[in-house]
Amino acid sequence: MSRAEEFIASYHRIEDYLSREMGDGKHFSFSNMVNRLAKQNPIIERYKEDLHQMSQLRNAIVHERREPDFIIAEPHDSIVDLILEVERELLHPKLVIPLFQKQVTTFRADDPLQDVLRAIRNENYSQFPIYSIDGSWLGLLTKKGVTSWLAEAAYASHVSLEGVLVSHVLHHDPHIHRYRFIAANTSVIEAHHHFVNMKEGARLDALLVTATGDTDEPLLGIIRPQDILYVIG
Repeated sequence: MSRAEEFIASYHRIEDYLSREMGDGKHFSFSNMVNRLAKQNPIIERYKEDLHQMSQLRNAIVHERREPDFIIAEPHDSIVDLILEVERELLHPKLVIPLFQKQVTTFRADDPLQDVLRAIRNENYSQFPIYSIDGSWLGLLTKKGVTSWLAEAAYASHVSLEGVLVSHVLHHDPHIHRYRFIAANTSVIEAHHHFVNMKEGARLDALLVTATGDTDEPLLGIIRPQDILYVIG
C-alpha cells in the first residue's frame, strides 16, 4: 500500500467515525461534521484545523484522478503520520486510567494537620483530597491553603499545632473548590481540555478520577496540570 492509499484509508475510517458520532442519519460533508462535532468533542476540537487540511488534501488526491488508481498528489510522510495519529486519538484514545492510576494520599477531617505537613515534607505533595469521618467528600486541601493558614496563625501568635485538625484548616483554603471529578474512561485530551478551557478565575488545581466520576467512589488517581502537560506536550 502506498502512502497515499494509507492516507485515504485512514481518512475514510475517520469519516466513518464522524458519521457515527453525528448519529442522525443525515449526510454532512467531512468539514461540516468536523465543525459540528468540535463543539462537543475535545479531541476533534484539538485537531480541527488539521482535519480541515486533510479534507482538502483528500480532495486533491481523489477528485482529480485522470483514471482509476492514478494519484496525482502524494502526501508527505509527516502528513500520513499525522492522520494516523489523529485516527488513533479518535478511535482509540488514551484514557486517564490506567495512565494516571495510582494510590492517592487522602485525609479525614479529624486527622491532625501535622499529618498533612508530614506528607508535604516527605512526599512533596501539593493537593490532598479530604473526606469526612463517615467517608463523604468534603473538598481539596492544597499546600497553598495550608501555608496561608499557617501565615495567619503565626501573625496572630497562634503558632502551636497541638490539637489543630484538618477540618480547622480546610475551609480557610481559597482553593478548596478548584477541582473536578472525572470518570476513568475520560480521554487524556478531554482531561487537558478541562484545565485549559476554564473561565477566568475558575482555574483547576486537580482532576480527581473515580470509576464513573461520582464523589462517593474510591479515588483511582489524581491529575495536576503539570501531569497532563507532560503527557500532551
